[in-house]
Amino acid sequence: MSVQPDTPIGEREPPELEAYALLRQVNSMMDTYNRFDLRSEDLTMPQFMILNYATADGVPLSEISARMLCDNSNLTGIVDRLISKGYVRRKPDAQDRRVSLICLTTAGAEKLRRIKPRHHARVSRRMRNLSEAQVQELRDILQRLYLGLQDDGPNDETGD
Repeated sequence: MSVQPDTPIGEREPPELEAYALLRQVNSMMDTYNRFDLRSEDLTMPQFMILNYATADGVPLSEISARMLCDNSNLTGIVDRLISKGYVRRKPDAQDRRVSLICLTTAGAEKLRRIKPRHHARVSRRMRNLSEAQVQELRDILQRLYLGLQDDGPNDETGD
């Protein structure tokens, strides 16, 4: 049985809309589980993602924001909170002093070292209903979809 929460009973959505709805539901559920998991670590999901992308040498904030699909201004407060926790620090880029590098501190690296194995185990457990081959196929399909969306841009072909 497929899940179609926005569809009146008796009507069937086209497969691409059904797949879209399922992607949104899976994403929402994964986000909820991740928030719950990270709460005990006193981290939010965006904070955890920044810790994952930061390095000891530093990564430009613009690169982190691009990987997180958000604007630099959205991350400033999140980075500030990570700085106050001692997990990252800012430093100017030696080549371009207008650029802020986000550097993972020893405390941040230790926090990641403790959290990542549990996070990976929880993600694996949540995907346990899929075989290894199905996980690889899902990854490949989502990668194709992601790349196709990047090529298309945000505008649809009707120009609306």
